[in-house]
Amino acid sequence: MSNAIPAQRTGTPHRPARRISWDLLRVVAIACVLFHHATETSFASHPELGEPPFGFPLSMGAGALMVISAYFACATLDKGAPLRFLRSRLARLLPAYVVAVLLTYAVQLWVAPAGSSQLDLRDLVYNLLLVPGWFPDVDLVDFAYWTVPLQVMAFTAGALLYRRVSGTSLRVLLWALIIGPLLLRPLLDQSATLLTVYNGLVLHRAQLFAAGIAIWLWSKGRLGNGHLAALLAAALLAQAVHSSEPGSTVGLGVLLVAVCAAAAGPDWSPLRVLARPINWLAGISYGVYLVHQQIGTTVMMRIASLGGGPWTLLAGFLTSAVVLGWLLTAVVERPAYRWLTAASRGPVLVRLVLAVRLYTFRLVGGIPVQSQLGSLGTLPLSREPSWRPVSQPIMSAAAPLTVEVSSLPPLSSQLR
Repeated sequence: MSNAIPAQRTGTPHRPARRISWDLLRVVAIACVLFHHATETSFASHPELGEPPFGFPLSMGAGALMVISAYFACATLDKGAPLRFLRSRLARLLPAYVVAVLLTYAVQLWVAPAGSSQLDLRDLVYNLLLVPGWFPDVDLVDFAYWTVPLQVMAFTAGALLYRRVSGTSLRVLLWALIIGPLLLRPLLDQSATLLTVYNGLVLHRAQLFAAGIAIWLWSKGRLGNGHLAALLAAALLAQAVHSSEPGSTVGLGVLLVAVCAAAAGPDWSPLRVLARPINWLAGISYGVYLVHQQIGTTVMMRIASLGGGPWTLLAGFLTSAVVLGWLLTAVVERPAYRWLTAASRGPVLVRLVLAVRLYTFRLVGGIPVQSQLGSLGTLPLSREPSWRPVSQPIMSAAAPLTVEVSSLPPLSSQLR
């Protein structure tokens, strides 16, 4: 993305002061994810837990995190060096993800009550390779993991398109990311291959990255107020169509307004009295996201078996997420990032990930698509009922993709 994301500026490097506004937005977004999954998803998939202490039905947190991720990807690419950008992003995302997948798989295999999971070794391997979405019979180890392959693909695309897409072509791309998946939806029940590609590329979430890029362009004076408003309105409309959740879409809209305020306005200085806990929670938010859902649900199931009440279950869910998220950040994410961003190691990581993505594309063409519930948080079409128990990760909540075509009944999403 060239003119829109110019080469690195010359001059003395300057690190701007950390802004409390962005950290607060990350904390709010991850809190939305935690409370939605803790009070809605886990209890809905495991009736034996009883009734939650309260309900938080708005599934908007992960969507907001994707918008913020896209915004800061543009801000980093604005400094130039796209391969360095990609190396840095992969080094931040992948080591923690790999450890989280292994941990979550082990917890479901050895800690969760017997019969509560149907995962097998093939599911584990394909999750580790970031390609479960391309194989409809492969399940996510944790259905919250749909965001990680999406970010890897988006960051790779950003690095490849740097200096190649700019000006008018960049604006056309933003609209295509929003409108294109909507136009493809009616065709999904006509082509198994198209459905696999649609799910594998997570096209029903492309509007989130369009929104993040648009907000960054606007904050730099490269997109007008009217154009930004039109793009964000279209992105929210697309989100509503894909998810069939009007309330969650309204909530996401509120968070987008807050993102705009953080991007263009002054920092939220009055909140600096809370800077220490907000900065700390924001710093471990990725680790918390990776270990909160299936592990947290297992913790609640174990507490319930000991007679714990609704508030105790919620406390166990939140505590396990924060403690394990902090450990994952401190022991894995940060040390691995420092090691992998060493000049001699970073290019190897980039080549490895690109090779996996290329291998996946070659495999997809020959795969028959006949699945009950797809991976990567998507719902491939099938007219047959699923054989999987409700406690299976991909059955524990409806997934991000909602396909309302032909005679299929509408399905709603809970993964944002």
